Amino acid sequence: MLQVKLLGGFSLTGEGASLAGILTSRSQVLLAYLILHRHVSQPRQRLASQLWSDSTDTQARTNLRKELSHLRRVLPSLDQLLLIDARSLQWQPSIPFTLDVTQFEEAIQSARTTPSLAQSALERALELHHSDLLPDCEDEWILPERDRIQQMYVRAVEQLIDLLKTQQDYQSALNYAQQLLRVDPLNESTYCTLMQLHGLSGDRANALQIYHRCMSVLREEFGVDPSLTTRKLYQLLLEDELPVDTPIQPIIRLHSLTPAPSRLPLVGRKQEWRVVEQWASASVGDAPSEMLLLVGEPGIGKTRLLEELRDIMPIALWGRGFAAELVRPYGIWIDALRSLELPPTVTLPPELGFLLPEIGQPVNAPPDRSHLFDAVVQLLAAWAQAPLVVMLDDIQWIDEASSALLHYAIRLLSHLPVRFACTARTGELEANVAVSRVMQALRRERRLQTLELHAFDREQTAELLSTVSSGYSAALSIERVDQVFIDSGGNPLFALELARASSQNQSAHTDDLEALINDRLQQLDSNAHDLLPWAAALGRSFKPTMVAQVADYPLPQLLMAIEQLEQQAVIRPSTSMGNEMGYDFAHDIVRQVIYRKISEPRRHLVHLRIAHKLNQCSTPDNALAGDIAHHAALGGDHELAAAAALLAAERCLKLFAYAEASTLAQRGIQHCQYLDKRTRIRLQLGLLRVTAIAGVTGDRAAQLEADAQQLMREASELGFKDDEAIGLEALWVLYFNQSNFTSIHQQLVQAVEVSRVASPATAARLLASSGTCLTEIGRDMVRAEALLLEAQSLAARVDLQVTDIYSGLGGVHFHNGRYAEARASLLQACKQAQVEQDHWRGCLYVSYLAMLELETGDPAAALPHCQEMAIVAAKIQGEGSEGAVAIALEALANYKLQQPGANAVLEQAVAALQQIDAKRMLAYVLIRAAEVDLASEQLTLAASRAEAALQAAQIMNHPSETALAWAILIQSVLRLGELERATTQFEALHRQIDRPTLSARARVAFDQTLQIMQEHKIHPNQEK
Repeated sequence: MLQVKLLGGFSLTGEGASLAGILTSRSQVLLAYLILHRHVSQPRQRLASQLWSDSTDTQARTNLRKELSHLRRVLPSLDQLLLIDARSLQWQPSIPFTLDVTQFEEAIQSARTTPSLAQSALERALELHHSDLLPDCEDEWILPERDRIQQMYVRAVEQLIDLLKTQQDYQSALNYAQQLLRVDPLNESTYCTLMQLHGLSGDRANALQIYHRCMSVLREEFGVDPSLTTRKLYQLLLEDELPVDTPIQPIIRLHSLTPAPSRLPLVGRKQEWRVVEQWASASVGDAPSEMLLLVGEPGIGKTRLLEELRDIMPIALWGRGFAAELVRPYGIWIDALRSLELPPTVTLPPELGFLLPEIGQPVNAPPDRSHLFDAVVQLLAAWAQAPLVVMLDDIQWIDEASSALLHYAIRLLSHLPVRFACTARTGELEANVAVSRVMQALRRERRLQTLELHAFDREQTAELLSTVSSGYSAALSIERVDQVFIDSGGNPLFALELARASSQNQSAHTDDLEALINDRLQQLDSNAHDLLPWAAALGRSFKPTMVAQVADYPLPQLLMAIEQLEQQAVIRPSTSMGNEMGYDFAHDIVRQVIYRKISEPRRHLVHLRIAHKLNQCSTPDNALAGDIAHHAALGGDHELAAAAALLAAERCLKLFAYAEASTLAQRGIQHCQYLDKRTRIRLQLGLLRVTAIAGVTGDRAAQLEADAQQLMREASELGFKDDEAIGLEALWVLYFNQSNFTSIHQQLVQAVEVSRVASPATAARLLASSGTCLTEIGRDMVRAEALLLEAQSLAARVDLQVTDIYSGLGGVHFHNGRYAEARASLLQACKQAQVEQDHWRGCLYVSYLAMLELETGDPAAALPHCQEMAIVAAKIQGEGSEGAVAIALEALANYKLQQPGANAVLEQAVAALQQIDAKRMLAYVLIRAAEVDLASEQLTLAASRAEAALQAAQIMNHPSETALAWAILIQSVLRLGELERATTQFEALHRQIDRPTLSARARVAFDQTLQIMQEHKIHPNQEK
């Protein structure tokens, strides 16, 4: 059986032979990561960014591929160990193996569940943990896991010491305590344990010596003296009064009790608050970082520190992320920008009207992403006349668009007194890929300062108890404090709830925090109690009018209920800008408890009503579509859930939120299976179209193709031609992204047939797409132009603007060498794509403009188009080829301009195109680069690139690109003196190329090659 060890270093043993020695250190770390995360499939991008966090995303992915290649060479049985596909990796779940980390955890669990075996189980666990988890690995991802294992080890040692002390086996207990001190030589409680054990074993001299050693360490390292508990133990040892049968309980000082204010004073966070103050008070030039990130478990006090920071800052914005709003683009920013009144003297950019329609400049269509980002930055700069802090709470739940805006704002506002303070839950931040990437980038740029909040100790818990237990000091015994500390685990929120229970003379011990919260909610009157389920179902944040609307709640009762909920600190206001006041639950755990109390049938009805009410309030920009889809799904209305998911996904595409669009589309597809056939076909095809535009690869692409074809067959059988047209567009997008032009050509006949019986608008779009596809693959250009002109006529009859008509006609003009007309048509296509917020097509049309300028011999004019395309491609961040194409075209333009280092950049760009299998662009770039090589007498390089281009063009069956590549190859090898090779290629060229079908440029190249060969007395084969 395969044996894996990660404690103390990486070890992999199979059939008695060690395999670790043949692996590189990175391969060992890769396998370790997959083993530790073996229960979940790991996306390649996440793996790459975790293991090569200091590299760019592209380089990190390259490094991952290299390590996989190495593993395949040295481990022929790799496929038995790993599940590998194009997008993800996973440790094989079914493979039998042993793992020392698992054995360690199981031993500790056994000690908990079987007291009679506790000692042997703990000893086994400590034997396994002979060193840290992968001690040589310095990656950031390993640190939380290493700390978790070490904490388990420390608790196991402490438990074993207690067992041995109970057995009066003080010498064995001392040995383990010494081990504990070696792990953490600054832990004061371990010194106390050693002092106690030496004292109990009768060695008072050593016990006193341990105290002086502890005092020296604490003074040298922290400049403090031992705590009162340690000093008390020292005093008992001096007086030789140490009890021999019971351990010494820590002595905790209870502070004087004062009436608690409406918001409790900051407790137990002096050190952390000092860090926050220093960060906030640093000047712009001396600031340690522009962003402060507070991390910790829920309820640990992250938000409380932000509230304290807000009180000392001249200007503060506040926004909060919510779990249900991952598909709500810019939600946290909308809340933050509404948290303050607008600067009265500032002229607001019109783009802000999309986020804040209440400013009087509402817009229906979303603005360009870069313009929207600049508008937000401009507003923040206007507020920053005094130091400004932007506070974003729970960023582990924000969407990709909000993450990108955060990074953009931090970078552009670094010269102003603007800071960003955020909170995130430990462990949940990594699950949000978009936010994690931003944090990694900020960390590399030294713009991020992270502060982790840990649980309270006993004294801090006692201080918290004292702040809320006014009038009940008698109840605050040491035993009571210890019980609260144990029950809360040092979590301030849990301790706070237990402390409030104590201050209200409730039971001295509450086993369950949920029960405690329920007890507290029972004190509310019926009005407030009836309001809570509706508010909890709406989410962490809600508007009273929406609650009143969905629950048919009379306004007087609503006001009374809200007043009581505020007084009981169940909810708190969230200010808005010139709009309705909203409320947040003070703690999300309270909302979760309320929500769980709603029975399943009633919960369905509540969400169903919310979905229908929101649907009635929907706006033309579909800003509520994501919320409608969420509540309709929970309410069981599958048709509304699927329809709203489609609208929300299409809106996300317009906002460059491609990952969110794909997620919404997949959720919508899940609901389609419950619908009647007509509705299912229509909605599912629309959702597949969104998925194709958002980008899919590998098995997902194959499944999408199969699903679309099946649905199209069903639509055709039922005569749903407009729906069939949606499926055709989804397949075209999919095939185009895959450079699968053969399949595109095969779909054209079906498209034309469908257009004859579809509505005029659908027919116009189908014919335009068909004509455009023909121009892209360079075939049947006469037919392509005819289809486009027919589409243009149909579109005019129904007053419809179709971008593909302009781009297709531009392609026809391009093919025929009418470059001025081509430029005009493509510019019109770009303009229309911007109006429709169709970023995928817009990016494509800009690439055509760049290619046009390169074709006309003006590479400098192509560069702005390349840069524009790169900006859009960076915002899309899907699985398409847009980014690689933009880089390749820019590299080609610089190569034509003979810029220094251009050839190396071009080679990298070509490699990237080969990697993503973008054959059409690969052929184009290689042909134009080979032309430059041929003109500059780099004949070997020209021949090599032309031959590679020829292979790609032939696979696509693109006549003009094939002819161009062949012509350059023949001319290159002829000038190299390889006459026989040139003759062979020439004969093949003349047999396979149909000159009338070629583009104007390809015909010129063909004729030049023919003339050159005739000059060498070589004539074409007469079979042609």
